[in-house]
Amino acid sequence: MPASRLALLLSGCCLTVGSLAAPAFSQQSPKPRVEKPQPAAPAPAAAPAPAAAPAPARVSREQRIQAYEKFLQARRYIAQADPLNAITAFKEVLALDPTAATAHVELGNLYLEGRNLRDAEYHARQAVALDPEDAMAHWLLGRVLFLQSSGAALNREKAREAVAAFETVAKLDALNLDVYRLLGRLYRDLNDTENALSAYAKLIGANQGGPEEFAAATELYFRKRRYRDAANTARQAYALSGENPQWGYQLSQALLYAGQTAEAIDVLKELLEENGNNLRLILSYAEALMRGGRYPEAEQQVQRVLSERPNHPEALSILAQVQRRSGRREEAVKTLRQALAGQDVTETLAQQYALAETLVELGRTEEAVAAYEAALRSVSNPDNSVSESQRERAELILMRMASAYKAAGKLDQELATYDRMRRLLGSESTLADLLLIESLRSEGKHEEALKSARAARQRFPNERQFVYLEAQVLARLGQVDQALKELSRVAEEADDAGEVAQMKAIVLSDANRFEDAERLARQAVRYDEKNIAYLVTLSSILERRKQYAESEQLLRTALALDPDNPTALNNLGYFLAERNERLDEALTLVQRAVNIEPTNSSFLDSLGWVYFKQNRLDLARQYIEQALSYDRRNATLNDHLGDVLERLGDLEGARRHWKIARSLATDPEDINRIDAKLQRGQTAETQ
Repeated sequence: MPASRLALLLSGCCLTVGSLAAPAFSQQSPKPRVEKPQPAAPAPAAAPAPAAAPAPARVSREQRIQAYEKFLQARRYIAQADPLNAITAFKEVLALDPTAATAHVELGNLYLEGRNLRDAEYHARQAVALDPEDAMAHWLLGRVLFLQSSGAALNREKAREAVAAFETVAKLDALNLDVYRLLGRLYRDLNDTENALSAYAKLIGANQGGPEEFAAATELYFRKRRYRDAANTARQAYALSGENPQWGYQLSQALLYAGQTAEAIDVLKELLEENGNNLRLILSYAEALMRGGRYPEAEQQVQRVLSERPNHPEALSILAQVQRRSGRREEAVKTLRQALAGQDVTETLAQQYALAETLVELGRTEEAVAAYEAALRSVSNPDNSVSESQRERAELILMRMASAYKAAGKLDQELATYDRMRRLLGSESTLADLLLIESLRSEGKHEEALKSARAARQRFPNERQFVYLEAQVLARLGQVDQALKELSRVAEEADDAGEVAQMKAIVLSDANRFEDAERLARQAVRYDEKNIAYLVTLSSILERRKQYAESEQLLRTALALDPDNPTALNNLGYFLAERNERLDEALTLVQRAVNIEPTNSSFLDSLGWVYFKQNRLDLARQYIEQALSYDRRNATLNDHLGDVLERLGDLEGARRHWKIARSLATDPEDINRIDAKLQRGQTAETQ
């Protein structure tokens, strides 16, 4: 919000109390308190506590007339831009009638306009105590507290008090829409995203929102990952601002995250036509072109920057992404090493991660681990411990390190990394155990996974995730009834019965008991019809049961609730592709999911699979191979790449990947299907 607009809202001049109607003075009248006019009203040295209402005062008719005359005189002083005499006159009003709340409001406004916040607060609290139903008194108090809450650091106590005052205004005065402008700002500063969005929605819904409010709403929608909504509000901010480049840039970012890459490219291209040398716009344009798969054009824009600044870190990072996505991974490694040369690792962790991931994709595991080790050292203390402020980063680095070993099939090093994680993060961390059990499950080592899950349950009896993992492992071992029994025990204690029903549905689905799985999944949805995970689970089960129409409708319901949920986008696109239906729509949906999570192997595989269904085989191979670089030991990905290679005429390559898929598959239906392909491939080779 611009300072001019904020100043107007927070000054006393926007009050409507300036009519010449008589203030509501008391009709009772003992001897009034006399107050000598002074430059400032008396107030405690510290911030005043909420004032108690004065004892009822008896005011004579003559005093009321005199007070009214003084009130009108004070208003005339305000009209003449004479605040000092206005203050004196209002004090005389209060001397005649100490219970005149309106005079306190007017005095408070004058002090607020002069930035005398202490005295403004004193009179605001007096007014609220005298007349709790006076909306203008609460409006004054809220604005004073708003200013007091601001500063180098937010005063959260003052901010919460300001919120309470403004919420009271909203109840008492439906015509005061500016209150939502300030409420939105306060809720945003307090990280209360839902209430902030609600406040801005009321302002925008009444056609009172300016570009600042639309921009603020855009930022909040970003926090909620509601990128479609963010794009809509950013578009309004851009239009209302007269196509201000600041809001245009915000719009381009919202469009990118919403998967509307083509429109983002158009917006950035238009902005660059008028701001051709703006570094931020050039790099954003390059990134948008990259996301749109227009790699040569993206590289051309990056080279504009690098021709003048050869070691610009962000430009080099985008260039590396272009090279990596277009399959030029060795070049990407070279570019990333150039970007990291001479830089503080703590300031370039994103590039360090990208370098390590690229090395993993190239099969250079030891170099990738060395990059992760450098990143870990940068967030560790001299004694190799990790402070609480760096804990999240350390967790992420160790997770990626374990994933690198897993992708290389180095189970011993992967397990050693989990042990290291326990030592570094402490005995209270559950992360290492969760990852270990998931790893053993994915390797088909269900007995070991079961043993680890039960051991973890002993150490973390209140962590439900270990119960869920144990149940899933039991189901894979054919002990479905025991799995359901374990989950039923949790259901007796859990406060979220829907979550337990969902897990039962997943267990039953894994055991191919789809009718029972459907019943439990529907039960979960009944508990919470807006839970995206429940809707996605039921959709997947119905897809397996060939109830395609309802499965699709559930995913569209999920997307109506969360338009940018990447899992819902991916699943809907993949299901459409599997049925060879509406492939153009399927491509758009999966591309949006990949734009949100560009390194998700499942999403990349889905994108490759859509291209396969469209017979765009080179693109299909590119994206499925990219997916495999992140998850080499995935049966579905190897199976899909085998299908692509068969279509391309590479029968030897197809059989190689089908064999890998066969060795990794655990579902009997998948095993039979892959065996049939291998038999078909063998027959074709002998002909």
